[in-house]
Formats: sequence, C-alpha cells, structure tokens
Amino acid sequence: MKNTPPSKLEALFEKSLWNFRFVILIVVIALLFSSLIAFYLGVHSTIESFNEVMHMQQTGTAASNLILVYLISSIDEFLLGIILIIIALGIYELFISKIDVIESRDIQYPNWLVFHSLEDLKATLTKVIIIILMVYFFKSVVSMKFDTPLSILYLSVGIILIALANYISYKGIHEKGIKPKH
Repeated sequence: MKNTPPSKLEALFEKSLWNFRFVILIVVIALLFSSLIAFYLGVHSTIESFNEVMHMQQTGTAASNLILVYLISSIDEFLLGIILIIIALGIYELFISKIDVIESRDIQYPNWLVFHSLEDLKATLTKVIIIILMVYFFKSVVSMKFDTPLSILYLSVGIILIALANYISYKGIHEKGIKPKH
C-alpha cells in the first residue's frame, strides 16, 4: 500500500485534533485552584486548633479531643492540597508537555512525581484517597464515644478494614515489581 500525503483538510483536522488537548489546561488550572482551597481549609483548621488552645488556657476547660480533631483535619486538608498539585502536574505532563523548567535546572524528578500513564495517576490517586479516608476515620473516632462493647467491636472492625485496604493498595504495586512512589 502506497503512503500518500494527507490532504490539506485531513492535515488541518489532525492538527486541530492534536491541539484540542489544550482544553485539559482547564482541568489543570481547576486542580491548582482546588489545591489553594484545600490549603486555605488546612490553615483555617490549624488556626481553629490554636484558638481552642487559647480558649482552653483562658477558661481552664480541657477540649483536647476538639483540638486533635482540628489538627487531624488540617493534616487531611494539606494532604489533599498536595495531591491535587501532584495530579495537576501529572495530567499536564501526560497530555500537554514535559515541564521544561525542571529539566533546564538539572533537578531530578522524584519517583512519586513521574507518571507514564493514566493508570499510574489513578493508582496514586487511589492510594491517597485511602490515606485520606484513614485520616477521616481517625478524626471521626476521636470525637466518638465508645460506651458499649458493640461500638468498640465496630471500631476494631473499622481499623482492620482500613489496614486491609492499605495493604491491598500496596500489595498490587509489589506484585507488579513496581517500586512504590513515596
């Protein structure tokens, strides 16, 4: 079969189709703005915990569980902000272009920031969602009261299920011979 050069219309369409990938910049920008919102919420939770400490010193009442919940919330929100940036970088590099600033400064990419496919990106996102759920579970447990043996059993089952989910998410990586991204 003979290779014929594409017609002008076909070449124009293919160029337009290729350039349409830049619509993904909307997603990248939205993820970056979302990370700013998550960081704002994390700072807000940190300030709330500080306010509770100050209130506790003034009134002498102990609200250590509430302070702990605010601090755990801030960790959760900061973690979410960080992962949103990582996902934005991954999507940009997968669909748009390599980030030239890093290569021009001879900075070594960390392993956890290298994505070769959408599957890599989804695997990272899945692990982070599991971690966020673990933090959310811990935050919920701190504010709960365990007054019956059944509620303590539910807590134990919840901890086992979270540990199992974490184990399974990392087991898949080790079975494939992939080094985990830290």
